[in-house]
Amino acid sequence: NLFDEHAQTLISIWLSKLRYTSEYFMDNLEKEHILAALSLLGTIIFMFAVGYAMVYFVRIEEENLKEKGQLGGNKGFLVKQNRNNPELKLHELRAEKYNGMVRLLKPGCRTIILVTDLKTRTKLIPEFHKAVWPYRKSKTLLFGHMLIEKGLLWYSELLRLSLCESKTLSINPRNCVGTVLALNGHRKYFCMYHAKHPESIRNGKSLVKMTKQLQRNTTDPEIGTFVEINSDDSDFEPKILLEENLLDGLSNWLDRLFEGTTQRYNINYWPDFPTK
Repeated sequence: NLFDEHAQTLISIWLSKLRYTSEYFMDNLEKEHILAALSLLGTIIFMFAVGYAMVYFVRIEEENLKEKGQLGGNKGFLVKQNRNNPELKLHELRAEKYNGMVRLLKPGCRTIILVTDLKTRTKLIPEFHKAVWPYRKSKTLLFGHMLIEKGLLWYSELLRLSLCESKTLSINPRNCVGTVLALNGHRKYFCMYHAKHPESIRNGKSLVKMTKQLQRNTTDPEIGTFVEINSDDSDFEPKILLEENLLDGLSNWLDRLFEGTTQRYNINYWPDFPTK
């Protein structure tokens, strides 16, 4: 085997290439190129320094909050618990939301609406929220409320269509407070709840009697006092119903609604919601 005594070692070759490379850069690089490279390197170092400082200060703040008892130690559990308990939003039924909440509902979806007025909304909405809270995880339900001052024409037209009446109904808005409507926008039917008018399985004309009683003009300061006292076909005793008792039977009615045992009132189309 021949051996070249003058051959360069591997280290010598690397050092030679490094020297040639440095000489090449020294001959070809100008001052502007060097400044640009240094600026880029400085920017990268600055970004890492700022990120490290932010993480450091956040860690110090968390430790201070833990010492004061304002921050729990098990944050992952709290986040997971919040995800498993979604909030329940109540949407106000207005003209600009009417199509999305009623007319354009997907098949199988329903909107449950509470009818209130300006005087009773602060009392009835919390009770309604409490009653529908167990159904907050359902993806097929939408919950809301409607001011009868804004939707009286729509509500009277809805009753007229369900009764196939030709003349316009004149309804006392005070008597409508506390009504809950379950609207199926795709199949064009609705179910109705009111404390003074529990549904009767034996009598299919409950909506007709209800509409007649809604048309009465009463000066009674209480709500729900619209049952005709002298009506022979009424199955319920006329009595004063206070505002705080209007939704007492709503939970039971919701159970029957989702069981499919409530009465359905079909219509040909959804009436327009007034813009004023």
